[in-house]
Amino acid sequence: MTDRLSSLRLFASIIELGSITAGSRAHGLSTTTGSRRIQDLEADLNAVLIDRTTRSLAPTEAGQRLYARIREPLQDLSAALRAASESDDEPSGVLRVLARRSFGMMHVTPMLSGFLREYPKLSVDLELTERTGIAPGDGNDVVIRLGVPAEKSLVAHRLASGARILCASPDYLRTAGTPSCIEDLKEHACLTYRRALEPAMWIFEEDTDGGSPQRREIRVDGPLRATNGEVLRDAAVSGLGLVLLPAWMVSTELGAGRLKRCLEFVHAWPAGFDDEIVVVYRRSNRVPGKIQAFVAALLSVNFELD
Repeated sequence: MTDRLSSLRLFASIIELGSITAGSRAHGLSTTTGSRRIQDLEADLNAVLIDRTTRSLAPTEAGQRLYARIREPLQDLSAALRAASESDDEPSGVLRVLARRSFGMMHVTPMLSGFLREYPKLSVDLELTERTGIAPGDGNDVVIRLGVPAEKSLVAHRLASGARILCASPDYLRTAGTPSCIEDLKEHACLTYRRALEPAMWIFEEDTDGGSPQRREIRVDGPLRATNGEVLRDAAVSGLGLVLLPAWMVSTELGAGRLKRCLEFVHAWPAGFDDEIVVVYRRSNRVPGKIQAFVAALLSVNFELD
């Protein structure tokens, strides 16, 4: 029932905002995830709800009927939920946030000025770390980390997928050539994460005709290894080599043309780095308003490419 309701709310938002991208973002989802949920809803109802053949999105006749029936009930439900959650627990005091350093620098700090202007009674104590396995506690209200924790006492919301993108600068590709297959990477300068004495391994999955994806591990090498993804990204922009980094870390450079995507047909990730970015807080019958507000602000942002 909860999944059906969330899908109906997503459908209504898409109709009201005029696009799957805008409607998905309003619910903290990527365009791909939002589109898949609408497809699941259509399959569940055995009806096509959205006409995807025209330039501008439009509901089908069945979609129009459904939207007309659910619009007011959904508005009433949203109002009731807001009223139920209103309390004297206005977002205030100190919100202590522990976040992975790269994601925190790139995506959390830029949103803080607007967030704090919206909640003037609230202040944020932000700590950035390279540690993995971090969790709420020890004075931290909210944690932004790699991977969903196993503890049932914690609530996790996905902020960004674990999707990695293989890319390089246009200058590098003009000089060294664009790889056309995984084997080509052995001849390229590859910029990699440093992990003690372990060799740099990139893992690839290729679709096969009618079978399970074929997994391959490729040992790569190049002029730079670093413990920080931003260092690797900036080196790639400068033309030093190929890099394999999270979509949320390179989306701006790809959009601006400073980096160009390679081998789009394969799913790839560096060994040990395929987890999603999630925001985590402790499960409670009454989540403090400051945590609710901060998590809602994070979920309203699309951190990846559409």
